[in-house]
Amino acid sequence: MISYIFALSAAAIWSLTGLISTRAVRYFGSYNFNFLRLLGIIVLFTPYAYIHWSPIYFENSIIIAIALSSIIGIVIGDTFLYICLKRLGPRREALLFSIQIPCTILMADIFLNALPNFYQLLGCGLIFIGIIVAIQFNKTIKNDDLENIQGNKLVGLYAGIGLAVCQAIGIIIMKPILLNTDPITISYLRVLIAGIGMLLSFAFLPKMNLLTKMKNLKQTSIAILCGLMGMGVGMTLFIIALKNGNPGVVSALSSTMPIMIIPFLWIATKNYSGHLSVLGALITCIGAAIIFLS
Repeated sequence: MISYIFALSAAAIWSLTGLISTRAVRYFGSYNFNFLRLLGIIVLFTPYAYIHWSPIYFENSIIIAIALSSIIGIVIGDTFLYICLKRLGPRREALLFSIQIPCTILMADIFLNALPNFYQLLGCGLIFIGIIVAIQFNKTIKNDDLENIQGNKLVGLYAGIGLAVCQAIGIIIMKPILLNTDPITISYLRVLIAGIGMLLSFAFLPKMNLLTKMKNLKQTSIAILCGLMGMGVGMTLFIIALKNGNPGVVSALSSTMPIMIIPFLWIATKNYSGHLSVLGALITCIGAAIIFLS
């Protein structure tokens, strides 16, 4: 039960950071922002990882799994996330993110033989349907910078789908290695590997102008804050939930982020989401309730 509460808590944090980070992503660019938000987490978590370090993390199966999860889930997946967020805005990005629910359930059944029970599947299905209804029929304001499509719409669409698939793969890779390890240390190592990989990749990328853009202290502070909240707190809660819960169910509950972002957007844009959007949120809540009562 507590693991599913953590999954919902992670979704709430991600919904808030998704809204806060949109303008910063558009300022820094997707790759720069993704790298910058990792720096604060590495500094913050290093003392904890040092105290709780164990030789088990150097075992081949574990370090390879962490590295793969880091590259696929953070370097590739989160870059896709910010490409999608930059072009389509937080509402549409959240809608595409929800595709990870059926992807994770399918992969968990195939690779981990961890198919949720009937009531959990029913709850996951209602959550997915509710998200689609809530986001698709959410009323928007024309010419609002959080809703405007910027750049190529198809690039944003493909990035959103890539994000969902990468997140599902990252979840499936992580689940087995969490049985005998500390989830916070695993979260730190994923971020550290991703940060090192992205730092090295700057040598092969076109001029990114990161240091120049970091002179804008407001946007830099927002990027680091979003990293501490989203990757530091949110992802740690998610990994703890994944360690103790069914991966498909944890994925479904953490994907309620689109529902939670609706009231934040309502406050930010002063725009009522509409009756169908509220109905979708209600369907999602019913699905979550079925999971908790099953």
